[in-house]
Amino acid sequence: MKKIACIVALGLSVITFAGCAKDSDVESTYKNGVYEASADKWEYGSEKAIVTIQDDKIKDIDLKRLDTDGNEVDYNMWTGQEVDGNVFPNLKEYRTSMKDEMIEKQTYEVDSIAGATVTTDNWKIAVQRALEEAKN
Repeated sequence: MKKIACIVALGLSVITFAGCAKDSDVESTYKNGVYEASADKWEYGSEKAIVTIQDDKIKDIDLKRLDTDGNEVDYNMWTGQEVDGNVFPNLKEYRTSMKDEMIEKQTYEVDSIAGATVTTDNWKIAVQRALEEAKN
């Protein structure tokens, strides 16, 4: 019986001391900083993400859609309207809602948005690549 009591007491003291570890003793996943990465180019351009990490958290994400020349698109042209028979998805809204969800969930693993599947999939890839660069 004494052995069991000693083992239980030892186990409880280990748990107690483990809970007293300083925050500085806990290894972080990400280094603070700003990290930029792109998804692979495709026929209509490419997507890029600029991710800000602070205190091991995603603090901000800037999602960009680039045309085939590498210039950022004018999001005012991408609001879900039809122009000359072409329907432009609402990238102006999608990039904001996707960024907000990624920050809230602290991951790039969010749902793609129908109507802009390639672009939103590529934004997720770009954020994933930026987070890989930020890893310790």
